[in-house]
Amino acid sequence: MIRSARRAAGITQAELAERAATTQSAVAAYESGARRPNLATLTRLLEGCEHDVEVLARPRVRRGAASLAELCPVISEDLAGGRENDAVRLLFGFADDFRGSSRPGRIALIAEDPPPTGDPRFDAALAGLAEFFAAEAGVAAPPWVNGSRRFVEPWWFVASRPAFDAYTLANTPAVFARHGVFIAREVFDRV
Repeated sequence: MIRSARRAAGITQAELAERAATTQSAVAAYESGARRPNLATLTRLLEGCEHDVEVLARPRVRRGAASLAELCPVISEDLAGGRENDAVRLLFGFADDFRGSSRPGRIALIAEDPPPTGDPRFDAALAGLAEFFAAEAGVAAPPWVNGSRRFVEPWWFVASRPAFDAYTLANTPAVFARHGVFIAREVFDRV
């Protein structure tokens, strides 16, 4: 990064060293990777190359994890294409992403109010997911879960097999039932 910035600025290592109040040998060591600058030194070197430095900190989430808000366009696309089973699988798959993330990452995955999916059942299911996993992680559920479009009537039995409705009714977590979505707990208990 330092070498690239220095070359873009059109200066030598000696010129950068002078601008950054260090030595040419130190600049060479940083550029070769023999030494690692701390953040203050890195900032000074990059500013000497007429580059601005921005530090970005974001919660750690499982590689490839998508927040509920980021899942919505994919769910909408699946539903529009008649692929409801694929959309349901995204709901189930969220469990792995959530559980594989850090505590701050978990909060970030459920914090943002997801846009409408085009299907009230899925809009309610997303709220149920957020509440279910918030409780599992011991964090507060985000306020958006109580929005008027986060409840569905008639109730939605996700399994859609009437023979299993009684079982699903008895084994649905209360937070999902509150939203009118009935889904047996064990679909989220994969190890």
